[in-house]
Amino acid sequence: MNHQKTSTGFRIGASVGIIILMLGIAISLSISITATISDQMKVVANYNIPLEKITIQMRDTQKNQESVLDNAVRFLHTGDTQGLQLSENEFFAYDSLMTSQIIQTREIANTGLNILPQEYVSPSASSVLAKMENIEKSSTEYEQAVNNVFSLSDKTDNVKLDAFTNDLKNKEEALDAKQNNLLADMESSYQNIEISMDENKQKFLTLEIMIIISIGIISLASGYFVNQINKDLTREVIKKTKSLQKTNEKLRKLNVLKDEFISEASHELKSPLNPIYGFVELAKCGDIDKEEALAGIVKQAHQIEEVANKMLDLGKIDNNRLHLSIERFNLAKLVSDISEATRTNLDENVSIEMDSPVDLEVEADRIRIGQVIRNILNNSVKFTPRGGIFITLSLNGANAQVRISDTGIGIHPDVLPKMFDKFVTKSHRKENLDGNGLGLYMCKGIIIAHSGEINAYNNPKGGATVFFSIPLTHGMNNKTIQRSLLN
Repeated sequence: MNHQKTSTGFRIGASVGIIILMLGIAISLSISITATISDQMKVVANYNIPLEKITIQMRDTQKNQESVLDNAVRFLHTGDTQGLQLSENEFFAYDSLMTSQIIQTREIANTGLNILPQEYVSPSASSVLAKMENIEKSSTEYEQAVNNVFSLSDKTDNVKLDAFTNDLKNKEEALDAKQNNLLADMESSYQNIEISMDENKQKFLTLEIMIIISIGIISLASGYFVNQINKDLTREVIKKTKSLQKTNEKLRKLNVLKDEFISEASHELKSPLNPIYGFVELAKCGDIDKEEALAGIVKQAHQIEEVANKMLDLGKIDNNRLHLSIERFNLAKLVSDISEATRTNLDENVSIEMDSPVDLEVEADRIRIGQVIRNILNNSVKFTPRGGIFITLSLNGANAQVRISDTGIGIHPDVLPKMFDKFVTKSHRKENLDGNGLGLYMCKGIIIAHSGEINAYNNPKGGATVFFSIPLTHGMNNKTIQRSLLN
């Protein structure tokens, strides 16, 4: 018991150690995931900073272009061609810079689209690319409008100039609005990143709390279940101990029965030897002739052979090695032949009657089935001092049934539930009546080997009935073969 307590305590300690280890792993995993998210956020920030910077530069470039274009319009009004040419050169220098900045912005967005966790990027790389396409389109339209202004050169056409100037203002406003929209998105991205980081930290904090609570519950449940297991093991040990004691008692009784059987078998094997010696001595003295002596010796030898065969069959049945020699034969004729042979040695106070309404044929081991019928019939004769023995053959579905009833003393109530077990020999009048308790046990083994059934009961008006059934065919029961067996 102390060893069991130590073992249980060790299991509980091991369980607690495993739970603590799980807790450490969970916390380490949470820290690792949080660090990973922080690193991702840093990468996102490193993406947003240059994107915001280049967006501001684009807006500044656009403002410079607008300032240069205002000067160019003024030069057109005054007819200053030199100033107009300088303004044109300066504008297209800014235009080249704007084109370069648009290309850089697109490259940054494409890089973010391929390598960044998009759920943390705001605005998303795909959204930046879409807006840059709109900005580039507006920039191209703006450039075309500027070309219209510079195409006036020194030819003063106030109507066209006013129209071009108004168109430029509209396009400048559209381009400014798109650039400011992108810049506003970039300025709000930092706030979005912080919100995402806080949300994820909150999620993992909640996860950690849930893990800790779960481990606590598991710890309590483990302690409870370990305690229950310990109680169950104790009960199981007690149960197994009692079962082992019962088994030992059964083994002791079986050992006693085995010794009795060996003693009885030895007696039955030796008993026929004395008559054999007697026949030999009588033949030597000339009291009987040799043929009579040989007949007596043969009869006793058959008894020895029968006892030996029973012992061999017992071993085969116990080890499930009983061999069957299947053949097709007339079951009614077999029962009739055994009945006729039994009648020759019957007392005049006992009769045997047989009822077989069909000429029934089966596929089975003829010798073994005959052994079963002979054994049951001999038992009926043995326990029927006067009266009748009735044998009935019938067809029960796909099975042939043999029923042997008698008007004898019946089966002892203590024996009836276990009469097909080994070494069961008790009768009403005395403990052992010329038997070793193996006959019915072997009958049961033979019938079961045929996939059949055997049973017995006491008749209401006295005597007993033993019946068995076996399939009509060995293997599968074919209806066509069944009908042919009845013909």
